[in-house]
Amino acid sequence: MRPTTTVPFRPHYQPSERTSSGQGSLASLVTTILLAVILIAGPSVLGAARLWYELPLLGVIAVLLMIQAVRLLAIPGAGAFRHVDAIDLSVVLFVVYALIRWQTSPTEYFSRVEVLNVIGYAILFFTCRYGLVRREYGLALVIVLAVLGAAETGFGYYLSLHSDVNHPESLWFPFGPTERLQLHYAPRWVGTYGCPDHYAALLVMALGAMLAIGCFSKLGWPVRIVCCYLAAVILVAIFYSYSRGGWLALVGCFGALTFFALRYGTLRWWVLVIGLVLLSGAVTTIYKDSPTVQSRVAEIADAVHDGTVQNYFRVQLARDALHIAHDYPAFGTGPATFIFVHPRYQGPLMAYRAELTHDDYLNCLCDYGLVGFAIAMFFVWAVTLALFQRVRADFRWGDRVVVATALAAWCALLIHSLFDFNLHIPANAMVLFALAGLGLRRLPREEIPRHWSTLPLAPLGRWLGWGLLVFALLDAAELGRTAVSDILYEHTFATAETASSVESIQALDEALTIDPGNAQAMVLLGDLYRVRALKEKEIGERVSEGQRALEAYAKAWKANPLDDTIQARRGLTFDAMRRYSEAFFCYQVAVTAQPYDGQFWSALGNHFWQRGLLQKAEQAYLIASQCPHGSEGAAASAHEVRAILDQQGFPPSVPGTNPLTPQSETEEPQTIP
Repeated sequence: MRPTTTVPFRPHYQPSERTSSGQGSLASLVTTILLAVILIAGPSVLGAARLWYELPLLGVIAVLLMIQAVRLLAIPGAGAFRHVDAIDLSVVLFVVYALIRWQTSPTEYFSRVEVLNVIGYAILFFTCRYGLVRREYGLALVIVLAVLGAAETGFGYYLSLHSDVNHPESLWFPFGPTERLQLHYAPRWVGTYGCPDHYAALLVMALGAMLAIGCFSKLGWPVRIVCCYLAAVILVAIFYSYSRGGWLALVGCFGALTFFALRYGTLRWWVLVIGLVLLSGAVTTIYKDSPTVQSRVAEIADAVHDGTVQNYFRVQLARDALHIAHDYPAFGTGPATFIFVHPRYQGPLMAYRAELTHDDYLNCLCDYGLVGFAIAMFFVWAVTLALFQRVRADFRWGDRVVVATALAAWCALLIHSLFDFNLHIPANAMVLFALAGLGLRRLPREEIPRHWSTLPLAPLGRWLGWGLLVFALLDAAELGRTAVSDILYEHTFATAETASSVESIQALDEALTIDPGNAQAMVLLGDLYRVRALKEKEIGERVSEGQRALEAYAKAWKANPLDDTIQARRGLTFDAMRRYSEAFFCYQVAVTAQPYDGQFWSALGNHFWQRGLLQKAEQAYLIASQCPHGSEGAAASAHEVRAILDQQGFPPSVPGTNPLTPQSETEEPQTIP
């Protein structure tokens, strides 16, 4: 007789669970489709780094969370096997901390936008880790990333052939005539990003996906050879982006894939050696054949050799960021506040207005302080450790491809983030956190070892689903009002010069009705009233319009007291109203906060000229002409004033004389011819 075997009782094989599994598979399929749309749509339009595109994309991510919440409500047992670990808890903790810093930030509007991004990244991470029932869905998303990288390479090649800076009228601008960044960066490849550095980061992640499919899958050899060939093509595009950070990211990508291959034993050692030799040959060939690549490398080498590296733009940014972190150590300046705080710290050699630090780590330290930085670094450390540990598991080939892709992308972006701000580019951050979630994903019926760092969610039951649903609805509502208000603002800003001021003001009033915290709309509203005041010939009407401008600026200053340009705008308005003492005070506050901003000094020079204080005007213009930015036209104005002073017999001003003295407001005005 054939011996009988005892089959252990498994509750998840009950008929009701089959039905639940079918419903879960449908929800998982819909989730995968939405994830694919998000991962394609983000990189396809300027890296999703424009609010008019970024906010709707975050709305789609909010829909993802709603689907997972409804799934937990409809299928009571869907969360029974879920155990959150230290990685999950660190994500939740950072989201909570970011929400708190948003509410305590001095600039609510811009902090709100960044925190909404943080929430979106967390949703993507959790969705990819817990929301996919079948293994094939994760592999499908990796294939989507690989195909996207090939398409971006093709588009980069197209632009490189059609970006003639001498004939811009003949070019195709897929995102509107104002988006001409490819001309600024030519001949560098920019793809659909407009920026070569972030374009290169996406290609590095796609390159990792291509190589993972080609090296670690069990697809037919023709398919794998094609993948390896496309990886080589993407590699060429990365080099022609001329992004030094992208080249360093390649080191992380190839290092992670080599480690994975050696540790897992899927490739012979001689195959890796041949691959590295071919890679070295390709890099050497590209370097020798491209003068631009040589100049990019020589720029850094010369700076190090000459000892001038401390004056390099990114080094200055890092130094300024450390000063900011020193002054705001515990909790930082607030999410997305660097762009407003940094001008108060930058020195006389900083020729640019920096939005970010070109270093995601320093940006996190400045904005969130040591508390937020510690939470973020714990997450980075925990994910890195977990991804390397998962190499030891006995995966199916599809799992190997997913984990290898996640590991390669994670290591590449960790390195690139030292020199750029890819985690502040929504599209790249979305891809990275989605891949991290896929690399660490858990599937139904997967054994979860009990550990002190794991926390079972089963006791929460349907409350977890209700909580997620409420949170998703609140997130969607916040995104909705922010997006609608911003769309009105963006349209008004783009058409302000051609549309009537009445229509523009009505649109801004509507935007502020929807979102009273829209600081950008408040500033633009003040600008429109100020321009109307300047056009009025009657002093009464001018004062009336100017008062409306001052009211708008007052609200903008309350919404964002870190924006020193608001003080300068108030000064311009007071000048138009001939309230000179108040105007001088506003300019004094602005130039004191940012002593190297040429625009502020030029505005002060105009103020002095209008009052007849020509010597003071000359001094202000001379200071403006020496400023690293915003000094356009200051030297010509100083020359014009000097010509008038020469006619009146006044000696030249002593270079470097500061016009901000108490006597400035008491001197007798000089006659203006």
